[in-house]
Amino acid sequence: MDRTIDQFIKQIWPRATVFVTLSHMSLGLKRGMVRLKSYDPQWSELFLEEKQLIEEVFREKVIGIEHIGSTAIPGMAAKPILDLMIAVKSIENFEELTPVVERLGYKFMRDNRDTQEHVLYVKGLEAKRTHYLKLTTTETEFWKNNILFRDYLIEHPSSVEQYNALKYSLSEKYEGVREKYTEDKESFIKKIIKLAKKEF
Repeated sequence: MDRTIDQFIKQIWPRATVFVTLSHMSLGLKRGMVRLKSYDPQWSELFLEEKQLIEEVFREKVIGIEHIGSTAIPGMAAKPILDLMIAVKSIENFEELTPVVERLGYKFMRDNRDTQEHVLYVKGLEAKRTHYLKLTTTETEFWKNNILFRDYLIEHPSSVEQYNALKYSLSEKYEGVREKYTEDKESFIKKIIKLAKKEF
């Protein structure tokens, strides 16, 4: 790792550690499980704190940082895991950024470039996962669709109510098992993205 970056991370690390401790108060879910929590305004504050840390470390390498998923939508019930999307110029050689991401408490989880146009990092133990960090580029449909979905729901509270009802129903139906829960949300998500493309 570049020595300058390494020294900088060590400088901010005490503050990052404090943030991780605070975030655990409202975040955390066992891997592979579904447990919905009512919307918590603290999620947006935690995102802003995490965003600042990422900007300080990535500096000119980062093009954009977005809070996505249900924790980014006021009034939306969500799994208490903060979902972040980071855009860089290219993820072709994402391994070069992995040491920087890991020093912020994340670990590499999966290379989803072929199927979902991003690389996934996670924070938190498997018994209490707290963050997802998805590395991508602004040219991908993954980046664009996540923003469209979020922004449409923020502008349409009635759709938030519909999505909440669907999520609680599926969570009960599948007793917290994530795979089928996620699969059965897909048609609703695609419908919202289609509507958002017409509106925005």
